[in-house]
Order: sequence, then C-alpha cells, then structure tokens
Amino acid sequence: MVYIGIDLGTTYSCVAIVENSRPVAIHNADDSKRLIGWHVLHDLPIAEDRQLWTFNAATRNNCAGYILNRGTLNERFIRPEEVSAEILKSMKARAEKYTSQKVIEAVVTVPAMFNSDQIMATKKAIELAGLKLRYLLQEPTAAAIAYNEKKKLGNSKLLVFDLGGDYDIYKKPKLLKRLRIECRKAKESLSFSNNPVNVHLDINDNLEINVKLTKEKLHELCSDLFEKAMIFVDRALNMAQLSPEKIDHVILVGGSTRIPQIEQNIRNKFPNSKIQFDINPDEAIAHGAAIIADALEV
Repeated sequence: MVYIGIDLGTTYSCVAIVENSRPVAIHNADDSKRLIGWHVLHDLPIAEDRQLWTFNAATRNNCAGYILNRGTLNERFIRPEEVSAEILKSMKARAEKYTSQKVIEAVVTVPAMFNSDQIMATKKAIELAGLKLRYLLQEPTAAAIAYNEKKKLGNSKLLVFDLGGDYDIYKKPKLLKRLRIECRKAKESLSFSNNPVNVHLDINDNLEINVKLTKEKLHELCSDLFEKAMIFVDRALNMAQLSPEKIDHVILVGGSTRIPQIEQNIRNKFPNSKIQFDINPDEAIAHGAAIIADALEV
C-alpha cells in the first residue's frame, strides 16, 4: 500500500508519490474545482466570467453544478464533487498502475481561500472516489513544503505566488476550445522564446484564423491580469503585515508564472528576495502533498 499526494487543480490536476526519497509527479489534466462547494451561480467569485466557460452550468437543489446533454432526453445534472471524484479515481488508478501497489489513502490540497462548504464538498469527492483522506493541505503550504524539502530554506519568510489556469470560453465551445489550445501553445512558446508565434485555426472551408503573436502583444493583452495579480500580492503582504523587503523567498507556482513579464513584475516588487522556480510550477503543490503523504505513511 502507498499513500499519494494530490493537487486537485482548476485546469490541471496532478498526483505525486515519493520514490527513492524524491517526489515524482504523475500527470492528469481535468477541470472541476471552480464550482465545487458553491450553492448558487451568482455567488461565485468567477460569476462575471460565465460567458467564458466551455461547460454548461446551473443551480439545482441549492447547488451549483454542470449540465450534460442540455435540452435532450439524456440531460443530467452533475454536482462538481461528482466530477472531482472521477478525476480523483483516475489519478488513483494512475498511481496504482505506476507503483503496482494499492492506493487507499491520500493527502489532498485545496486553495487557501476555500470556505467550509468547498472543503466539505472536496472531502465528499474524496470519499466518492474511494479514497481515505489522510490530510487536507492548503496549496501554498504544499508548495512551500516542496521547496523547503529541495532547497532547505530554513527559518525564512516565504511568499507563494500561485498563478494557475485561465478561464475557459463559452460560445461554440468545441471551436473556441481549439482556439484556446492554440493560444495556450502560443503563450507557452513566448514564455521561452522572443520569436513571434503564429496562432492558426481553420474555422471552415471559407474562414481561418492566422494571427502573428509577439511577446510584446501578449503582454499588452494580459496587462490588466498582470496588474490584478500584483494587487493580490499587496493584499497578502498587508494581511501578513510585512513589507516586500522582509520576504526572503518568493515561490512561483502554476504554469502561467512561466510568462517572463510575471517573473519580472515579481522581481521588481521583491528586488532583495530569491525567486524560487526550479521545481516545475505545475507540480510543486503535488510534490508537497506527496512529501506529507510519505511522512504520514506508517
């Protein structure tokens, strides 16, 4: 039997184990955490972005959830925890296949701002997946644990900057999902290269999208999001009653932290801090969960 660590992400989920004293990630990409634990859609902090979703959502029996096959005889209402349970089952199966051992217990991470209803719904999803929850760990804590295990940060003051998935697109979801994939590829390419990238998509026989995207244009398009991210950094500092000069290390988590402008904004804000990004930002949280799971395994 082996214990596993799970990052049940918004757009990217990851399961990890400790192997030969090192955390190893086993990947899985799905999406369910946005609605989990919410009772009505208009209360959602992301409700203003509903026009960007690729999925159908509704409130039924005082619970926000997903609609499958809307308008057909096969229409079904799926609670977010049911979707999360299927993702957890998939990751459990992946871990069992990888380790050739039975997986019964897990350490699972949740966002630091999850409320009690969201935490209860997550616990329900874990139960539905046939897993026993060994420990529920906040995502920033998990990332800090992963980096401390690797870098031995000692008695330092840490700021965890987690910039994860973007919101999905709603109208004509299949077509625009393809466009989103192409845009994501372009964003990732521009995170590592200064060369322009072509975003190409065939709409139909008579129409296609072919746009050249530069790093400068990407930064221009995302400038409001970058500014919003730094507002949250300021809020965190104010809550902790710390100035940027008091932070020893900034830990970058989430795939979008690979965008060079994000790193530059962080460096400008924390000129005296060491920026930590030498763990895959998509895997850091799962690594931390796996480290705790391994420590709890008896």
